[in-house]
Amino acid sequence: MKKTYLSALILAAITVPAMADTTIDEMFSQGTLNAQLRMFDFTRDYDGTTNTKHDTSLGGLFNYRTAAVNGITLGTTFASANHVFNGDSDDVYGLVAKGSDGGHESVNRMQEYYIEGNWWNTLFRYGAQQIRTPMMNPHDIRAIPRTFRGLSAINNSFDNLTLQAYYITDSMGWSDSNFISVKEAVQNELRRAGVNADVADEPVIAVGASYNVPLQSMKMKADLWHYRMKDVFDQTYAKVNMSVKAGNSELYFTPSYLDQQSTGDQTAGSLDTYQYGFHLGAKMAGFDATLMYAKTGDDALLAPWGDEKVVIQQVYQCTRANEKVYAGRLAYDFTQAGVEGLQAYVFYGKYEVPEGQASDFTETDFSVTYALDKVMKGLSTRVRYAIVDFDNGEDLNDLRLYLTYKFKLGH
Repeated sequence: MKKTYLSALILAAITVPAMADTTIDEMFSQGTLNAQLRMFDFTRDYDGTTNTKHDTSLGGLFNYRTAAVNGITLGTTFASANHVFNGDSDDVYGLVAKGSDGGHESVNRMQEYYIEGNWWNTLFRYGAQQIRTPMMNPHDIRAIPRTFRGLSAINNSFDNLTLQAYYITDSMGWSDSNFISVKEAVQNELRRAGVNADVADEPVIAVGASYNVPLQSMKMKADLWHYRMKDVFDQTYAKVNMSVKAGNSELYFTPSYLDQQSTGDQTAGSLDTYQYGFHLGAKMAGFDATLMYAKTGDDALLAPWGDEKVVIQQVYQCTRANEKVYAGRLAYDFTQAGVEGLQAYVFYGKYEVPEGQASDFTETDFSVTYALDKVMKGLSTRVRYAIVDFDNGEDLNDLRLYLTYKFKLGH
C-alpha cells in the first residue's frame, strides 16, 4: 500500500509540470516551507510503586508545499522527536518511542506526502496527510501529532456549508515510525483495554457536514459526522456551538452527542455505547469560565485516532463505561492586564463510575502559556501541571514543559 501512495506522488511530480502553464522550476522555487521547532520535557511521578515516566525530546515539524499548478499542489512534512538529556532509569513517557529493550528511541518519519487538487470548489488530497475531524484528528498533545493515509475531499460549494469525505486506510500514532493499518490501530487500542481481537481489515469511511447558521442575534455552528468501519463499528457525532453577546460579555453553550454501535460481524466485540454532554460558559474582561458535564453509556468509547470527547484534561478524559464527569475551567488572558501574550487556566474534573466497577478520581490542571513574539516572533513557552487523586489506587503528578519556535520561508 505504501508503494502505491509513493508511486502516485512520484508520477504526479513528473507529469503535472508537463501540463502546466509554468515551469517545474517555478513550481518548486515558489513553494513554501513552514517549520516548527519543538523541545518538550514531560514527567509523570506516582506516589506508589510505579516507576517514573520521563522523556525529553528535541525536534519538530517541517512542511514544504509547492506552488499550485493548474490547481495541483504537492506537499510533504518531515517530523522528528529525538531523545535527549534524561537517563534510561526512567520509563518512556511517549514523546519518543519505546525500544525493544524498553529504552528511549528517537522518532524520525515522513509525516505527510500528498498530491492536492483544487477544482469545483473542492479540495482533494491523496496520500499521507493530517486530517481534522471530530473522531480522527492530529490530537497534538505529544512531540509529533497523529497522521493518516488515504483520500480526502472538502467541498465549499454552498454558502455557510462545508462538506467533507474521507477514505482512510492507515494511521501513525505519536511515537510510531511507520504507518499501520486502521485494523492494527483498533487492535492496539483494544489490547490496552485488555481485549484481544482479530479485527476486520477494512478502511474507515467518514463523511461530515458543518453549517454556520446565518442568524443576526447569535452565532451558531452545527456539525454532523458519521464514521464507518465495516464489521467493526459505526460512530455518529453531532455538536452545536452557540454564542451570544450580552453587553460586554459573551455567553456560549456547546452540547454534543456521540453514538457508537458494533456493526456486521462485530469483530471487535460489543462496542454499543454513547456519550453526551455540554460546555456552558461566559467570557468577560479577559476571563473565560466554563462548566462541563459528560455521561458515557454501558461500554467504553473506542477512540484510536484522536477525538472530541466532552471533557479532555491533561492526563485523563471521559471515556470509561457508565462514567459521569463534572468539570469546570477558569481561564484568563493577561493582555487585559497589560501583559501581552500571557494566558493561564485552572481546570478541575471529577470522574465517577458505579461502585465496584473502578475507582473514582479527580484531576486538577494548571497551565501557563507565554507567547514571546516581542523577544523573537514565533517563539512561545508553556508549563502544564496536573494533580490526579484516586479514591483507590496510585495518585500521580504530571509536569509538561514546552518550548516552541515557528517560522516560515518562501512565498
